[in-house]
Amino acid sequence: MAEVDFNQAEEQDTDSMVRNKAMRFERPIPGQSLTNDPDTPLPYEQPPTYTNRNDALEYFFALFVDEENYPKIMDLISTPFPIMDIVKIYLIEAFEEGIINPDMVMLLAEPLAYMLMSLAERADIDFVIERTEEGDEDDDDEEGTEERSLGVLDNALGRMDTVQRDEEFPEDLDQRIQQQEMPQTQSLLGAR
Repeated sequence: MAEVDFNQAEEQDTDSMVRNKAMRFERPIPGQSLTNDPDTPLPYEQPPTYTNRNDALEYFFALFVDEENYPKIMDLISTPFPIMDIVKIYLIEAFEEGIINPDMVMLLAEPLAYMLMSLAERADIDFVIERTEEGDEDDDDEEGTEERSLGVLDNALGRMDTVQRDEEFPEDLDQRIQQQEMPQTQSLLGAR
């Protein structure tokens, strides 16, 4: 009888979720913006909602500690799903919705990772910052390397093995993270 590795199955599930999110086919085709009606631009073709870094950090903090999102994010971090992958998903989605521009994506990556790390520490969850590339020395197969990549954002951000609070991180937001009452997650037995 074959043994089933539940950790591997769970990792494949989260990897497929990320891959499905990143490989959606609802994207515009090259040159489509040149044929779109200028009176009805797409969300990312308009001025972004947040142009101030601190305002954008406040938006994402509220999004992360929302009673609906918080348990899902913490469950994902505890699998252990890399924090930087979660950050990339939220940043790409915010850009596509016109909330932030590409420059803000680059400015927010590390502070959002710090924010998620702080929330995970408060919930006593061991976390992984970045996906480890095991077997890179032995693996000469280029297809495997392409499958592990999340795309252009990976190349732009580079590798972040350590994430620290920078000097420009708002002090009041840091205090709110430390004082934030975490939403209670319902136990499986209590769901009956």
